[in-house]
Amino acid sequence: MPDSSLVNFIDLSVYNRNITSVGQEIDLTPHSLGYLPFLDKNIEVAIIRFGNASETVGAYRLYRYRFNDLIQLLRFLNSRKPAVVLFHGFSFPFRFLLFKLLLGKQFKWMVQHHAGNPSKNKLKSFIQRLAYSQADGYLFVNRAQAQPFIQKKIISTTDSVFEIMECSTSFVLSDKTAARKTLGLSADKTIFIWVGNLDSNKDPLCLLEAFRLFRNQGHDFELYLFYSKTDLLSQVETFITQNQLEFVVFLKGKIDNPKLEPWYNAADFFVACSHSEGSGLAMAEAMACGCVPIVTNIPSFLYMTQAGAVGKMFNTGSPTDLTQKLVESARIELEPERMKTREVFMERLSFQAIGKKTSQAIHQLHSDLKYSS
Repeated sequence: MPDSSLVNFIDLSVYNRNITSVGQEIDLTPHSLGYLPFLDKNIEVAIIRFGNASETVGAYRLYRYRFNDLIQLLRFLNSRKPAVVLFHGFSFPFRFLLFKLLLGKQFKWMVQHHAGNPSKNKLKSFIQRLAYSQADGYLFVNRAQAQPFIQKKIISTTDSVFEIMECSTSFVLSDKTAARKTLGLSADKTIFIWVGNLDSNKDPLCLLEAFRLFRNQGHDFELYLFYSKTDLLSQVETFITQNQLEFVVFLKGKIDNPKLEPWYNAADFFVACSHSEGSGLAMAEAMACGCVPIVTNIPSFLYMTQAGAVGKMFNTGSPTDLTQKLVESARIELEPERMKTREVFMERLSFQAIGKKTSQAIHQLHSDLKYSS
């Protein structure tokens, strides 16, 4: 007889990451997998990924897109039923539908949103609706992000949507003075940090125009930009030179992710001008370190800041509104706001919070499952 207290849960991504080992997957995606130890103790987990090798290590199973591997996978999944399955993304409708049809009714399916909206192509949108409308639950950072999917009838109602952060970090808050000393930064200036690609969605030119206006009003600060994608780098460099910002704005480029932790702890404020985000890993990392957010009022950021309970929010694409929020930030009592930012991170964005909320979703769907006779 199966253990009635045990809940089987399968975290399934069908995207081929071209990895050759389970260890490589763990190393590449710590921000996505860190919630697993914080699931309820009666939830038994299996993590399934696809790559260029076949390997099983503990709860992790790596498969190839080969017939024999797929047969092994189906056998494994059937051995775990009844189960709740977390399926990653809305970009694989055929694969989702195939699994759903082959595995039958003893599985409940949650689909996790990873940025983006339904396809604008009518045929592709129809296929998405055909497949994903059969899911039992959906994970979005903010329910507002589900509206385009509801309009396309891919999701029937927000009642089936769970608000859960999709990724997190192990970064922690530490002493700001020590962090600044380590990095060789000014002890008394207000420091802002930007971490994001230099592209139209992240909108660095909105950022720079706002800080130009902020500087012209007589404010003293330093702004550090970290980035990897450089689509707008030449425009950014030109703007900085033409507006004599080179003594307050510093382009740092790309550094290894762990090296950002002292920067977040050294900075007072994290600024983001994003027009759209599935969630916001850089912002989560900043908030984990008590770096106060000044960000656009997009759905994911509204969730992450607890609807503006910490930091400041401004209208997307508006340098003047951002400037106003920068002025207001100068009046913030920083240390209490820093502590509050860390608290909101722990309550909503941490691995612990993701584990707790994912557990609740799993139990809710699992309660509808029936054991086979």
